[in-house]
Amino acid sequence: MKKDQAYRYIKNQIMEEKWSSETAVNVNEIAAELNMSRTPIHKALSELAQEGFLHIIPQVGVFVKKPDLSEVLERVYVCASLDALMAEQATFYLKEEDFKHMESILKTMDVPDICVEEYSSLNIEFHRVIYEASGYTYTLNHAKQLWDYLNYVGSPDVLFSESRRKRSQSEHWMIYFALKDGDHKLVKSLVEHHMRRVADSIKDKLSEKESDEQAVYSFLHR
Repeated sequence: MKKDQAYRYIKNQIMEEKWSSETAVNVNEIAAELNMSRTPIHKALSELAQEGFLHIIPQVGVFVKKPDLSEVLERVYVCASLDALMAEQATFYLKEEDFKHMESILKTMDVPDICVEEYSSLNIEFHRVIYEASGYTYTLNHAKQLWDYLNYVGSPDVLFSESRRKRSQSEHWMIYFALKDGDHKLVKSLVEHHMRRVADSIKDKLSEKESDEQAVYSFLHR
């Protein structure tokens, strides 16, 4: 569908930070680039606005939405609950090949000089194996939207800095062994704690960004 094509294109532009939050999204430019009418583009913009990526101002335009700290943290906490729910359920359904795959992923992630991009991709794959095993399709689809948003506001460089990566990896192994032991209550607790720590990382990043922006504003208006 054209709306889906427009959605992917626009979301990619946002995720790669190609658009400024100060400038309205040019619908005509997108229509020309994708060779389609404005209707599917407007539908895609509305969907992305609902997901928190865009801000629509009637009679003015559509803008990339600056992350709001309280909203971001709320999304992380919702995501933590959904992830914990899926992980707990997955405890009863993971198969031996799943554990072998996860172990292989974690051993690769243990390599000290692995780049941030590869670590981030493997991190996503590790969690994907767990959550897909839960069989909770609706919950997983909803969680994926939240993950995309959180990856957007909290870059891999921040989430997986050297110090945070060590702690993250330690938590991954604890989750893995709890899953192997079939301890669903411990799994739920570990995953929720793991995701709430992500909230702290994103909070630090956004707070630092707000401080930098305030410093620039003060300098320009002194």
